[in-house]
Amino acid sequence: MNKIESIILENFPNLKSVHMLDSNVRFLSLQDLMSEKATNWLKWLDQSSFQFTDLSIKLTDNSQLFVKPIGQNHNLIIHNEQENNALLFKFIEDLIAEEIESNQNHESHLPKEESSEKSDLKLLDAVRIQKLILPKKDEIAKEFRNFFVVHEQQDVVGGDFYWYSRKGNNTLLAIIDCTGHSVEGAMTSMVCNSLLNQSIFDFDPQNVDRVLINFYDQLNKYNQTSSDDYGIGAEIGLFCFNHESKLITFCTTGISAFIKREDGIELLKSKKVITYENIEKSIAKTSFSMKNVTGIYGFTDGLSDQFDAADKKKLGSKGILKMIEDEQDFDARYYLSEIKKWKGDNMQYDDITLIGMAI
Repeated sequence: MNKIESIILENFPNLKSVHMLDSNVRFLSLQDLMSEKATNWLKWLDQSSFQFTDLSIKLTDNSQLFVKPIGQNHNLIIHNEQENNALLFKFIEDLIAEEIESNQNHESHLPKEESSEKSDLKLLDAVRIQKLILPKKDEIAKEFRNFFVVHEQQDVVGGDFYWYSRKGNNTLLAIIDCTGHSVEGAMTSMVCNSLLNQSIFDFDPQNVDRVLINFYDQLNKYNQTSSDDYGIGAEIGLFCFNHESKLITFCTTGISAFIKREDGIELLKSKKVITYENIEKSIAKTSFSMKNVTGIYGFTDGLSDQFDAADKKKLGSKGILKMIEDEQDFDARYYLSEIKKWKGDNMQYDDITLIGMAI
């Protein structure tokens, strides 16, 4: 066991396993990796030609496998079932900060063109890694008569993402708008995705808002580990579709939504949350029957706050409502076209996410 493995296990003793591997190894061997306490996923890796990269694999509801590059020559592989992922990630980031800084100092001495090429490749890796946390659209689409998503980050990576889970007879679908955009927003989204996955461990369809309470409790703990006053945050809009009771519950801390019925369209507003203390008092919660609901549209404020081509007027909820009223097909391409038509050649000011569901 090397030094990094030992330090991690000392601070997180409940991890199933921690392994440091040579990143150049494509085919693993039992002789190199396995021990008396080896787990099934190691056996699976040994039997496959798995190419390591920075990723997260959900093995079961409570079990995850993480692969994180350490420098240029090694990968850290962690199997976790009990430890807090957010705290674990922050600890590892601090632990390997010296190695990262060393690599950056090395790259600063490279010729400009070579350094730029490396940066571009890293950015492409960042895009690929962030996409790993996004659920597959085909899987979500199976839950609804129609489904679409418009996910337009301001930069190549950003702080908006959407999330999906199935718990018994309940379909959970959320839109999350994390602090910042671009790289800082993308980093926050990785933490928030992990926290959200952990927040449904005691899911109760009668208390859907408990998921958000769990999330913000963990987020507060994560922020408290920071050595300075900087913290991360997120706004969440969580839909729960209870297929047994035929009820839809919407809990939100900053995400708004439109509910389209046969007799009209209703806006479910959400106030901005300033502090996460006593978060249960800040969660807007509403429940309604699936009957007569023909469409549900949730969106981040990056859409409503987008200025027009002349840079004089925000789209606002009225502009989004007009798009919904004028839609002919339940299609992301229509909304993407309308959004681009609205902003014209003007810059995109924030990450934009819009999801639509027809029951």
